Amino acid sequence: MKGTAIDMLLGVAVGDALGVPYEFSSREEMVKNPAKEMVGYRTHKQPPGTWSDDSSLTFCLAQSLVHGYSLETTALKFINWRNVAYWTVRNEVFDIGITTNRAISRLASILRDGNLENLKLLKYEAEEFDNGNGSLMRILPLIFEIKGKSIKSQFDMT
Repeated sequence: MKGTAIDMLLGVAVGDALGVPYEFSSREEMVKNPAKEMVGYRTHKQPPGTWSDDSSLTFCLAQSLVHGYSLETTALKFINWRNVAYWTVRNEVFDIGITTNRAISRLASILRDGNLENLKLLKYEAEEFDNGNGSLMRILPLIFEIKGKSIKSQFDMT
């Protein structure tokens, strides 16, 4: 299982780094100039091989799951990513979306207030379109935690 998890995380990082320079490109642009190799200094002016917040937050979740499922631990790692560039390529957060920033601010507020029960209630505040494709990448490490659990448990944990 260890090799599978490492392969998964490497795949996330490589795929993300391949796509970062092409973020916000149209389908037409991608047909003309498909992503075939690592390039840099395009959309976010980053060197080739730079992964984005999607990989960084995936790594944060994976690391937090090593010791078991904990919303508090995961929230702390996400906050550290935003505030101190934890799990970034070059100690720089270069692309944080409005929704991601808002969500991490909410996590920080909950932890500051000390009411950890509110972390569990966040799932009821989400709207249908609050998550983009990055959220699918970020939750990938959960597969190792939810495997074999009931559908309800899987849904609740996700």
